[in-house]
Amino acid sequence: MNTKKQERRIPRAFGRASLSAALLVAGTALAQGATSSRVICATLGGASQWEAVGDRNGHNIQVTHGNCRVEGGALDGGIVANNGIWEFDGATGTLLSGDGVVRKSGALAAFRITTGNIALTMKDGVPAGWTASGKGVYTLASGSAAALAGKTYSWTARPTGPGQSVQEWTMD
Repeated sequence: MNTKKQERRIPRAFGRASLSAALLVAGTALAQGATSSRVICATLGGASQWEAVGDRNGHNIQVTHGNCRVEGGALDGGIVANNGIWEFDGATGTLLSGDGVVRKSGALAAFRITTGNIALTMKDGVPAGWTASGKGVYTLASGSAAALAGKTYSWTARPTGPGQSVQEWTMD
């Protein structure tokens, strides 16, 4: 397969995998006693496409928006809205910017992702999935989530289907 055709497939597969939500959400369910949480995510507005930076082949950015549901912990059932900007060099990416907010009756938490890395897995020259990991910090928390303010967490993520992903969050 030629390189140009392969590059077009990578963004589509990646966008369908819903990284937008995958890396930017709801460790906030970890409040008050819970040490880990599961976060189920979907991409908002369809798959995010890559944009060529233009300085070299394979150098792209991706702007993402996601929505997630928290399972477990103090914010069980909470809803997450998030945004991210990723820089890619071929099949590997680094988070440039990421933030969001989790809302649940009686609680609110804002967060910033401080680090994030992603690697696409390839099969026969075509993206077949991805894995991601990083760290974040709660910049604001109130109500039943107040104990999260200023705390950090680690996360991992993987796709679960087109436009969907799951994350595992653990308090540091």
